Amino acid sequence: MPQNQSQALTNTPMPDVPVNGRVLKWARDLRALTLDNAAILLGITPAELHEYEEGDKKPNVGFLRTMADKYEINFASLLMPEPLPPVKRLMDHRVRHDRAPLTIDSIIAMDDVEEALEAFAGIADESPRLIPKLNIGTAALDESPADVAARERKKFPVSIETQRSWPNAATARTRWRQHIEDRGVFTYFIQMQPPGELSGFSLLHEGLGAICVNDREPNEGAKIFTMFHEYCHLLLRQGGISDENNNDRVERFCNKFAASFLIPRSSLVGAIGDVEIPYDFSDTDVKDLARQFRVSNRAMAYRLEETALAPDGFYRNRTRPWDAPAIPPKRPNLSPEQIGLIRLMMTAKRLGKLHSLTVLRANKRHLLNSFDASQLVGLQPASFPKLERVLVR
Repeated sequence: MPQNQSQALTNTPMPDVPVNGRVLKWARDLRALTLDNAAILLGITPAELHEYEEGDKKPNVGFLRTMADKYEINFASLLMPEPLPPVKRLMDHRVRHDRAPLTIDSIIAMDDVEEALEAFAGIADESPRLIPKLNIGTAALDESPADVAARERKKFPVSIETQRSWPNAATARTRWRQHIEDRGVFTYFIQMQPPGELSGFSLLHEGLGAICVNDREPNEGAKIFTMFHEYCHLLLRQGGISDENNNDRVERFCNKFAASFLIPRSSLVGAIGDVEIPYDFSDTDVKDLARQFRVSNRAMAYRLEETALAPDGFYRNRTRPWDAPAIPPKRPNLSPEQIGLIRLMMTAKRLGKLHSLTVLRANKRHLLNSFDASQLVGLQPASFPKLERVLVR
């Protein structure tokens, strides 16, 4: 092809696509984005996006692909002749307690977990034995969080001695997660926005319960705390968002439950020894106690003040210097086989053993077709046997 003809084709503008503007608005509403936030995401003005959604202006293919990518929605969905009916969500978690809207990563994580619970509820209708029943206690806000924690902890086969014998917080996170899943709770570790937005969330649907932890939490101890904070939401039978808002009654109750569950006061008193109470524990003291109980430094500082073993204001004053961001480790050079195994392990961590094995078993029993199973685990069917080996290893 002559050079000038090739250049002419390259510079040819993309044609406009006659899409239905109401479908574009449906896509934005699906992700709970305001007009202003969506416009920022797409790199255009709100007025221009409004024109697209009103049908006054037609987008080209390139812009539609950008929209599909930024909204994390199937490109073909934007080409539908009419919008789908509004999605009825399990719970309205579109804003935090301070009414600030959530970003798209968090909303998509919630949508993914909601879709999983809805799929599992459908499978339970056909094969009840395949889907575990939620086997946890209940709690009420007029109870003592410490009493609820002590009552619920008796259901877990983990003594304080066992907890303190785990080699590190990463092991503790894995063991606690398995014990929670053993009680019929689906658990997820999904990277959302930095934890300043939310640490995690929990959902309930037709007798099923799920906990999702923000995998961008700064350390394993923080993730453990969030797991049990959200577990308390399930005990209260009300899903919620963990955004560290200690002014909210429910959030405060769940924080106290998690701290009491992981660090019983009598065990903590035994660990700190003979000191005059309240005691102004040093950084070294806090970190040593946190290591003993396999929790985060923040959880330990919170528990010391909350139990009046440390003075008022201790948590705020002690944790302020700990806010420096962590430096991510350098990635080693890996073979394709190692990369493939790591991807499978990351899938297992993200979705949890209970979710993943439930999907794979439902697929084997033809309760889920391969396409739906692939959507629920994010892998091609050819990788299912490899994932199963990673899960049962």
